[in-house]
Amino acid sequence: MTTAPSNPLLQLQNVGMHFEEKQVLHGIDLTINAGDFWVFVGPNGGGKTTLLRLLAGLLQPTEGTIYRDETLRIGYLPQYRRIDRQFPLTVAEILLSGLHNRKRFWQRFQRSDRERVAELLEEFELTELSNRPIKALSGGQWQRVLLARAFASAPDLLLMDEPDTHLDAHNRQFLYNRLQHLPPNVATVLVSHDAVAFPNQQFLRLGE
Repeated sequence: MTTAPSNPLLQLQNVGMHFEEKQVLHGIDLTINAGDFWVFVGPNGGGKTTLLRLLAGLLQPTEGTIYRDETLRIGYLPQYRRIDRQFPLTVAEILLSGLHNRKRFWQRFQRSDRERVAELLEEFELTELSNRPIKALSGGQWQRVLLARAFASAPDLLLMDEPDTHLDAHNRQFLYNRLQHLPPNVATVLVSHDAVAFPNQQFLRLGE
C-alpha cells in the first residue's frame, strides 16, 4: 500500500468490505495516530472483527484506500476461537513467533529474542507454562499467551479482538492495568463489550 502524505500510523478513506454478495463495511473513514485508543463497538456481525483484520493487513478492502506508515510495527491478538490449538507448539514457541516482525524472514532468532521471550513469560505470569503444549492450556491461560504474544515485538499499534475473553477477574484486571500503562506513543484498537474506561478512548460504532 501507499504511504500516507501525513503522519498517522494508519488512515482509512471510504473503506468498504464485502464477501460475495454481503456488504460488511461501507464508507469507513478513520485516522489512527500514535497514542490513540480506539474501541470498536456494535452488534455481533457488525464488522468489528473484519475492520480489525483490515487494519492488521490480513484482509484487503474491496472499496477505498488504506494508507499505512511503512515502518509500522503491529501486535495483533485475534479472537480466541479463531486459532487452531492442535499444532504441536509450546507456550515459549508461540511467544517467539510474535517476534517475526522484528527480523527478516530468512534470519534466525537471536539470543536477544529468547531473552525477550523470558521477559514476557515472567511479565505475564507464564514462566511455569513455558514448555507446556498449547493444546493443554486452559482457556484463560491460552488467552494470556495470546496477549503476551501481541506485546512481544513492542508494537507501535496494538490490535486486540475481545482481549478479555476467558479471563478471570484477576487476569482481566491485569489486562486493564497493562493497557492503561502503555508507552504514550503506542496506539491501541480493541473490540470489547466491556464498559471499562481507558485514557482518551474514542469509540467507533459499527453495524448500527
